[in-house]
Amino acid sequence: MDYFYAIQDWVIAAGGSPWALVAVLVLCILDGFFPPLPSESIVIALAALTVTSDGPNVVLLWAVASIGAFLGDQVAYSIGARIPVKKIPFLNRGTGARAYAKAGSFLLTHGPVFIMAARFVPIGRIAVNMGAGATGYRRSTFSIVDSISAMLWAAYSVAVGVGAAHVLEGHPLLSMALGIVSGVILGYLISHLITVLQKKFFPARYVEAERAAQEWAHDHIEGGADSPGTSHL
Repeated sequence: MDYFYAIQDWVIAAGGSPWALVAVLVLCILDGFFPPLPSESIVIALAALTVTSDGPNVVLLWAVASIGAFLGDQVAYSIGARIPVKKIPFLNRGTGARAYAKAGSFLLTHGPVFIMAARFVPIGRIAVNMGAGATGYRRSTFSIVDSISAMLWAAYSVAVGVGAAHVLEGHPLLSMALGIVSGVILGYLISHLITVLQKKFFPARYVEAERAAQEWAHDHIEGGADSPGTSHL
């Protein structure tokens, strides 16, 4: 991960330079389908710098992050629609395979809210967006929902950076770490809330989704018998 920290340090050093925004755009796009590049950390760190006037314009940062996130998700959708998932290493075994299996089944019944919740979970959003493409989820609907979730995700990341900078003034890396942790926790809570509501108000559909997840794993993922129904995004 040394290369990532090198990129991160360069972007933070760029601060208010236009190149920092270019880097945010590229990293947000790549993060949509390449999990080793968590764009949240970059957006949060630069947002923290805006408090001391060392970072880019906060509105421009939000806009660029939103556009990059949206484009990255669209690439993930296209990959899912065109490339067999068994050729994607991190989605054909273990946690990635189970996340993909769950995504495929939930998309068929609760697509919009699932897409929005997954945007806050780094690997989860890739699994869901690729799953949307693989299952034939309507692209027009996906794009509308994704545009909203991308803007909310960018606004949240910027808000965490700015807020943390006020509380943790002079410690941008600590602000960044706080933002990443809180983002993952938020994504988990939203996902857990969806599961609870499904069990309470749509028990039959929840059981159907669990069964569909198992079938999806067996049909599309190598080693899918590895209890996909026990994993929750």
